[in-house]
Amino acid sequence: MTTTTPIRYAIVKSIISAPKLSRPPTNSNTSESSIDEPYAFEAREYLRKRLVDCEICYTIDFHITQTNRSLCTVYLGRDKETDENIIESLLSEGLVELRQQTDARANDANNQRLVIIDEQAKLNRRGRYSDESPNAYIRNMKRTLKNPKQFVDKHKSSPPLDAIVEFIRDGNTVRCLLIPSYYLVTIQLSGIKYPMLKRDDNSTNELYAEEAKQYVETRLLQRQVKAILDGVNNQNLLGTLLRPNGNIAIYLLKEEKYAKDNRLKIWQNYIPQPALIDIDSNTASAVNSKSNDSSLKGYQAKVLEIVNCDALTIRDLRDNKIKKIYLLSVRSPRTADFQQKTDENNSNLNRQQIKRSLYEIPYLFDVCELLRKRLIDKIVRIVTDYIQPVNNNYPEKIYCTVYIENVNIGEVLISKGFAKAIRYRQDNEQRSSRYDDLLIAEQQAEKRSVGLFSNSSGLYRIVDMIGDTNKERAKGLLNILQRNSRMDGVVEFVTSGSRFRIHLLKDNWIISFLLSAINCPRVERRIPVSSNSQQQQKIESGEPFGIEALSFSKEHFLQRDIFVEVESMDRDSNFIGRLTTTDGQSVALILVQAGLAKIHNSAYNASNYKQLLEAEEKCRKEHIGIWTNYEESSIKENEYENERENNPENENIYESDIINFTDPRFRDIFITYITSDLKIYLQYSEHGRKLEQLQTELREIFNRTKPIAARFTADNEWYRARVEKIEGNNRISIYFVDYSFLQLNSQAHEYELAYVRASPDEDDRQETKNALLDEIGNNECLIKVEYRQNNVEYISLYHINTKENIVKKLVEQGLIIIEQESQTIAKVARRGLWQYSDQIEDDATEFDFTGPLIFFYLTN
Repeated sequence: MTTTTPIRYAIVKSIISAPKLSRPPTNSNTSESSIDEPYAFEAREYLRKRLVDCEICYTIDFHITQTNRSLCTVYLGRDKETDENIIESLLSEGLVELRQQTDARANDANNQRLVIIDEQAKLNRRGRYSDESPNAYIRNMKRTLKNPKQFVDKHKSSPPLDAIVEFIRDGNTVRCLLIPSYYLVTIQLSGIKYPMLKRDDNSTNELYAEEAKQYVETRLLQRQVKAILDGVNNQNLLGTLLRPNGNIAIYLLKEEKYAKDNRLKIWQNYIPQPALIDIDSNTASAVNSKSNDSSLKGYQAKVLEIVNCDALTIRDLRDNKIKKIYLLSVRSPRTADFQQKTDENNSNLNRQQIKRSLYEIPYLFDVCELLRKRLIDKIVRIVTDYIQPVNNNYPEKIYCTVYIENVNIGEVLISKGFAKAIRYRQDNEQRSSRYDDLLIAEQQAEKRSVGLFSNSSGLYRIVDMIGDTNKERAKGLLNILQRNSRMDGVVEFVTSGSRFRIHLLKDNWIISFLLSAINCPRVERRIPVSSNSQQQQKIESGEPFGIEALSFSKEHFLQRDIFVEVESMDRDSNFIGRLTTTDGQSVALILVQAGLAKIHNSAYNASNYKQLLEAEEKCRKEHIGIWTNYEESSIKENEYENERENNPENENIYESDIINFTDPRFRDIFITYITSDLKIYLQYSEHGRKLEQLQTELREIFNRTKPIAARFTADNEWYRARVEKIEGNNRISIYFVDYSFLQLNSQAHEYELAYVRASPDEDDRQETKNALLDEIGNNECLIKVEYRQNNVEYISLYHINTKENIVKKLVEQGLIIIEQESQTIAKVARRGLWQYSDQIEDDATEFDFTGPLIFFYLTN
């Protein structure tokens, strides 16, 4: 395809005088621009519509030597004898004035014919001879825009604007007159780049700049087009011009490929950019023969994480390495977009800090959800377009185009209105290999007014249950989640191997979640300390294989769909329970099988407890993960197992041979109350002063003569009540005046003794309770939580001074049931509960009997 530079002629029609169009102010005259003469624009438009893009012929009537101008008569067509005379047409419409002729030209036959046509226009009251006011035919020209951004936003949602291309500055910059508002605006064509013309005397034209300008002139100059405004670049508008045949930019881009293939003009020295890709051996021959087929290029990778709308974490299947890539030429929703709209509505509004961008930036959640559902854990094809090298403190960045089943995921995002195509400088070639498709997708999304181009807010509302400020709200949610049983969720964030932030999809709740039944190695973490300290954060070192466990959970569970079952809650309002993958696998079991978790003491109540034990034992034997250095421990364990098999009665699971009382799980307490079922209510020693102060305040506040409101625990409702007695240990006896019964409220912490069981006989239980109270007295004790079951914590109990196990002494006295060595001594000596018989009911369970046993003794 070749073009030739045309010869330009200025043709002046003789005999007639046309009204003048307004002109912009010049450098010498900075005053306001002139205005149109009446019917000037109508005369110009009449000629434009009749002549532009049409073939004409003309005759030279005479030549003015002084000004080097030729006065001509123009005909629409090739034959002046038969084709339309444009001067006659203008006169018949009353748009021009016939000049008075003198001498011989006044009697000329052609001049007489023109006089008759002009007289006929007067009789018909055409054009300037009509009765209408001439001011109605004067344009109100607007040559500048005070606020281009506001102008673009105003017309973004409106249909394409009618415009006439008045001037071509260079290959991709035109001057357009918008109809009927008569705004004269400069529009840069989106998505294309042309050689630049020189801006001043010190610069030169780029190669083929004049030819590029002429190429656009022949297709756009003084044509009527449809203008779609995309944005603003300085004071120039960015937009798309639509001809009757379609988008001019797309037409030009299609011709670009032809020019590249044939090495035309600016592409005569074009060398295709070497692809930054790797091709496997199976497709190498095909790619050599079809190097332009992008479906055969790239390398395969597995998507592990959606970092943002335009960034992914992948595992390269060629070398199994994890890397981060960016989508090239795709601009995700940003805070600035949201704040810009807000500022336009209220210029005095202070910008609020974005704390959780995923939910506070419009459409960002929709983008991440689309990518998560389409890409997570899927095999995709990556085409590397550009690698940004290391620059100062910024690392290397890999910019790519990502395909899944030969669908460009960037194009999908833009077509749904969830992202926009990045606009580049004219000399910037670092753009996507499918940049043209991205521009087309954005134009289609804007026409449909979807996503970022719509008027909806695009925000996603969630309820956050994480943090100190939401503790009470999370506690109130516990019963609801326990009743809901299995819930759908998404792992939003991984804090450690067994700690997750989960989005519950049904109610849009965000909760902090811990896996039950296992313990994962801890990773290094920063703990906030008091503001009075010089060190604002305390660094807690991690445990071996903590990082490995975190990486494993990220790769296998992050941003995956899971099923959530809540069992209980810890003191920091973290929910505890089970997670199951969509294919039915337990997350806890997967971590144990990978050797990255140990079984917790409370796991015996889990439904898959046997599978957990088998998986942990296998990892021990094969030295996997945290069991890598388990040789010595396994020998001792084997010896201990053999000893248990040889002498099962000497088994002692309640007390270890060596107890580390410096363990932070030990806490100093005061026993405040013990029930006959051996439920223990206690207060922490460090809270003693606060509790004493609270009790004093309660005595001052409560008056037995004044009614109060109290909550009855049976139905959790509020009733009228009267204070009857203020007891010690922070207990209050109240009288419900409407129901005539007493209710005891306690603020002490409730625990039960670990690995023990009270006697089924009521008198024996009372004796055990009294013995325990006598053993403790009013002394301070030590406790350690051994396990948790059914939301109840079970503890071991020690004297704070002697470190003696209190429960062990009760067992040796035969006052409590426990499968320990101490219990054996009581059995043999027939002490306490064992005085007459075996009190344990387990012997009957094999016959499906669960009731109390009755023993008969024969006497002489």
